[in-house]
Amino acid sequence: MRVIIDTNVLIAGLLWRGPPHALMEHARIGTLTAVSSANLIAELKDVLGRTKFAMILSATGTSLERMIADVTE
Repeated sequence: MRVIIDTNVLIAGLLWRGPPHALMEHARIGTLTAVSSANLIAELKDVLGRTKFAMILSATGTSLERMIADVTE
């Protein structure tokens, strides 16, 4: 199954546990295929680059660049 994951759901899945995280795990293991575009990745980068996410990213031990790279893989 191919899915497009909304930016808000994607962020929730990357940063917290719960149903969005489970959806991201399905994409990671291949039980579904996440489809994206340059525009969606740019929006993700813009939103995660906001000040309110700086502490959260820092607490997870990752950077904005690493998280974007992981998503695009």
